[in-house]
Amino acid sequence: MELIGRLLKMATNSLNQEFNRFAQQYDLTGTQMSVIDFMANCESQECDQHMLEREFNIKRSTTTVIIQRLVKKGLIEQRQSVTDRRQKVVTLTAKGRDLAPKVRDYILASEERLRTNFTAEELRQFKEILKFIIGEDEDNDQK
Repeated sequence: MELIGRLLKMATNSLNQEFNRFAQQYDLTGTQMSVIDFMANCESQECDQHMLEREFNIKRSTTTVIIQRLVKKGLIEQRQSVTDRRQKVVTLTAKGRDLAPKVRDYILASEERLRTNFTAEELRQFKEILKFIIGEDEDNDQK
């Protein structure tokens, strides 16, 4: 019997490896690229650490390290929130904004490669299954 969890893990690893290969040319990781893409397409111009933690389902310590590395590379800047002084917000720098369209183009091309072999109904069912696995449902958009 093929284990679904194992197949899912293998698929995730394959996608991560592919994204990491792309990110390597910019001396970044796939996760760092995903953060840049999220920030560039975020509804507000700035994100706080909690937004990143929720979006990527990662721990605070992991988010802190990602932010520190992106700050060091000059792709984002971090400062204290004007609305809540306990909170830090991050924004893309000019360098980060310049990189964001390249990341988005790669993500969209990758997404298109994934979608081409499936019907709209198969994709709908697959997304429904994935949302169930990660604990999301259509009535509750929590991660």
